[in-house]
Amino acid sequence: MAALAQSEDSEDYLVSTSQVNAEGVHVWPFDPLCPVDVVRHRLSGRHPFRMNRHDYFEFVFLKSGSVEWQIHDARLCQNEGELFVMTTPKYHRVTEHSCSEAYAESLFFHPQMILAAWGSDFQFLCDLFSRETGLPHIFPAQSRLSDEIVNLTGPILRELPARDARARLTVKTYLKMLLVQLMTLSGVPVEPAAEGHDRRRAALDSFKPLFALLEEQYRESITPNEAARTMHMSPSNFRRAFRLVTGQSFVAYLNHFRVAKAQELLTGTEMPIAEVGLETGFCDQSYFGMIFRRLTQTTPRQYRERSRRMVVYESGREPATRTTSRGASWKSEPGFSRTA
Repeated sequence: MAALAQSEDSEDYLVSTSQVNAEGVHVWPFDPLCPVDVVRHRLSGRHPFRMNRHDYFEFVFLKSGSVEWQIHDARLCQNEGELFVMTTPKYHRVTEHSCSEAYAESLFFHPQMILAAWGSDFQFLCDLFSRETGLPHIFPAQSRLSDEIVNLTGPILRELPARDARARLTVKTYLKMLLVQLMTLSGVPVEPAAEGHDRRRAALDSFKPLFALLEEQYRESITPNEAARTMHMSPSNFRRAFRLVTGQSFVAYLNHFRVAKAQELLTGTEMPIAEVGLETGFCDQSYFGMIFRRLTQTTPRQYRERSRRMVVYESGREPATRTTSRGASWKSEPGFSRTA
């Protein structure tokens, strides 16, 4: 679960821990009765975060600035007014090459919310959007699709938090309209083809034994060759397959995971920084500091000091601004922060 933190002297929100597990899955703390959220937040190259994937749909409309997205090995630039869409469990992140301060409005929702109500028709759309060469990730500014998504996000925001059946039905209806517009205006050929999604899911599932090993033994030395043996693969085949699935080398993936664990300890404990590095699998403090700064653009000490200036909201508790007069529901992805 992602932890929200509020600055004592501003309304900015920062994420104090990445909460991305060993499989690289980011779990968003949705309301279980209505797994939908709309957030206005800040993206920054000064606070990049690790590659992650998720099973919710993500629509990010950039209101100002520019952002570089990494999706597996590919890099895409999103500029002001453009729309970013992620409807597949691909590894992705905002990189350190983004501008220092970009503002966005994002819509996140879990597809299971409307699957039961829409049945096979919605499953068809999920299969359509999951194709390897199907839906683009960036839609240009002032395109009809971008305008339609933004126009439908507003009414959804006004219904959040959806505390009764009427509000939840209204949100579901707008989401259905949004997905139909996405299908109609994206230009994706409407032909049944789910093989790409199935292959990707099978590839991810095949690495579960390795992800379980990382979760249990990240404090210990784990070499690429040891990881290959866990997967019963040759080192060369393992390196190629791992990069194909995650978009990163094994060493880069492991370092990102260890740094995320270190962020949790820096935020939630008084453990000395040298011990934090050893506890998360780094051989010495200087190497830990070098990797931490490379991946987060800040030092472990600076990260801890910043987190101490925050009032941390535990998962499941709603910040005061969640039910403002505008019905806003604020949150942050790993490395994201929000300003009003």
